[in-house]
Amino acid sequence: MNLKSILPTIVLGSLLLVAGFFVSLMEIRKGQPVQPTPVRNNEARPGPAFLLPVSETNYLPVRDFNVPEPVLEAKAVALFDIRSGRFLYIKNPNRRLPTASITKLMSALVVLDNLNLRDVFTVPAEDINVDGKGADFYKNEQLLGTDLFKAMLIKSSNDAALAFATAAQKEGIDFVAKMNEKAQVIGMANTKFADPAGLNDQDAFSTVSDLVKLVRYAARYDLISQALMTGSATVTSVDGRTVHNLVNTNQLLGRIPGIVLGKTGYTDNALGTMALEIVINDGHDTIISVILGAKDRFSETEKLIQWSKAAYRWQ
Repeated sequence: MNLKSILPTIVLGSLLLVAGFFVSLMEIRKGQPVQPTPVRNNEARPGPAFLLPVSETNYLPVRDFNVPEPVLEAKAVALFDIRSGRFLYIKNPNRRLPTASITKLMSALVVLDNLNLRDVFTVPAEDINVDGKGADFYKNEQLLGTDLFKAMLIKSSNDAALAFATAAQKEGIDFVAKMNEKAQVIGMANTKFADPAGLNDQDAFSTVSDLVKLVRYAARYDLISQALMTGSATVTSVDGRTVHNLVNTNQLLGRIPGIVLGKTGYTDNALGTMALEIVINDGHDTIISVILGAKDRFSETEKLIQWSKAAYRWQ
């Protein structure tokens, strides 16, 4: 028997042997789970056709829509939650309106940036009784800058604000220009200041959105917060002859818990204005309310804060 005659038999046998091997292999693996393809370090494992967020979004505070929105008569209103960075309530956010003595928050920033509160300041005659409602100081009375600063914020003294501006002018500082420069730094694009006290409500304006930024910025200064949290104080002239009793214009101190900063304002044209920052949720969250053009700034602010606590859940 030669090789040529048996070659077909050898080939057929080999094919049958290979086929049998694969059949056996399939039987062995039948019913077993498919093992995943090994993944090298730092190589992404193949997954579903969508991506999970890199970090969890903070949806707090959560709105309870069973609580209707408050009815507020103010011309513009804002309620801002700092942790989430969003407005919880907004009405005419970009409407330009006079701010009255909320202006003094910016004046306080300019004073701290450009003047020394350890210096003695003289209140000149032209800065006394600037609003025609009575003088806060005597002609050429001298006070420490710290005491003049308290009068400007606690009592909302217009005379004190003007006295600081006069002192700055003597040092070559344009106080109002500094106020507007600072506004740009803070990002208050829809704001213009015309005087340190907020009495010029024809040429000056701001928005509730911009004032939220001002409140956030001013609250970083302890001297501002401490003064605005003081219910009453006594300051004395440098010579000790004159004593001034200061009573805070913020009637919400003691009525609303958690206040860390609050500034009031009023002129016949601006009507009532109010800016407030309070801590809530056991100190874990902070909200800012701003009201412009209100007949009753205190009741409207209180209504807004109470509504927020009913309409939102922070935990």
